[in-house]
Amino acid sequence: MKHFDRVKTALDGGEPDRVPMFDPMNWTINFAGNNLEHMGEEEKDISFPKWIHNPDIFVDSQLKSYNHFDYDFVHSRMSAHILAEAIGCEEEEKYWDLPFTSPAIDSLDEVDELEKPNYDTDGKIPIQTTAIRMLDKATSEMEDPPMITGFVRGPFTLAGQVYGVEKTMTAVYREPEKLKDLIDFCTDCTIEYIKKQIEAGADHIYTPDPSASGDLISREVFEEFALPYAKKQSKAIIDYSTKYSHHYHICGDTGDRLDLLSELDASYVSVDYKVDLAEAKEKIGSVAGNVNPTATMLSGSPKEVRKETEECIEKAADGGNYVLWLGCDWPLDVPLKNAETLYETGKEKGKY
Repeated sequence: MKHFDRVKTALDGGEPDRVPMFDPMNWTINFAGNNLEHMGEEEKDISFPKWIHNPDIFVDSQLKSYNHFDYDFVHSRMSAHILAEAIGCEEEEKYWDLPFTSPAIDSLDEVDELEKPNYDTDGKIPIQTTAIRMLDKATSEMEDPPMITGFVRGPFTLAGQVYGVEKTMTAVYREPEKLKDLIDFCTDCTIEYIKKQIEAGADHIYTPDPSASGDLISREVFEEFALPYAKKQSKAIIDYSTKYSHHYHICGDTGDRLDLLSELDASYVSVDYKVDLAEAKEKIGSVAGNVNPTATMLSGSPKEVRKETEECIEKAADGGNYVLWLGCDWPLDVPLKNAETLYETGKEKGKY
C-alpha cells in the first residue's frame, strides 16, 4: 500500500497494510552531511544553524532519513520559531539544539502595534517554503511519495512566544480580553502562514501546542483560551487542504481534556507519553503517539524501545485511526539503533 493511501485509510477508520508512521522531524539533522559518523560527539559535521539556513542541506537530510526508514511523512520544520521570529521575536540559534526566542512585546497594550509578517520575505519563512518546494519536486518524482508536512505552532503557544510564557499565564487572569486579542492575532498569522506552506506543496500541517498542556494550564483555561483558536486553525487547514491534513500535538498530561480535544476536528491528535493512549483514542477518535521520547528513545535500549512501541500499537492500532509516533519531539541525540528499532517494530508489529 502506498503512503498516502495508508494514511487516508487509517484516518478514515480503516485498517491499512500496517500502521502509518510519523517522521522524526528535527532528529533528521543526523542525516545531514556526515553527522551520523559523529553521533554522541560534541562536534558535528553540520550544525543546527547551518542546517536551518541551507534548504539544500536540510532537504537532503530529510530525504536520506526517509529513504533509510521508509516512514509515511517528510517534514519541513527547520525551527519551532519561524513564525514567532517573523512577527518580531528575537531568535538565538544554538549549535546543536532548537533555537531559543525572546518575546516580541513587553505589554499587551502593544498588541495593536504588531504587524503581520511578509510571508514572502520575513525571517526564515522563505527558507522553509523553499524547502517545501524542493521536497515537493523531489517526492513528485517518486512512485510512492510520502506526505510533506508543514509546521506552525498552535495559537495559544505562539501567543506565549510573542508575549512570554509566564506573562501569558498571568494575563489569563489579569488581562483576559487583551490576551484574547493577541491570541486572535496569532491565529490569523498562523492561518496565512499555513496557506503559504500548502501552496508551496505541503500536504499536511503539524501544529504543536505545548503551552496548552495540562502541565501548564487548567482544563477551564484550555477551553477558553486555547481550544477556540486551535479549532479555527484546524478548520482553516482542512478547508484549505484535505480532511487528512492536520496533525495537532499537545504536550503533558491532558487526561482531563481528552473530550475537548475531540472537538478540534483535527485529522488526528498526538498525545504525550503521560496520557493513556487507549483512553485518548476512545475519547478523541484518531490519535498518534506515544513512546516516551526521553526515558525510552533517548536513554533506553533497543529492547525497551521495541517493548514500548509494541505496547502503543496494541493499545491503539485496532480499527485504524492510529499513527505511530513518540509522545513529543525527538531529542536530537536519540541513538540511530533506537530510531531503527521504532520503525522496524512499526512495520513488523503494526501489520493488520
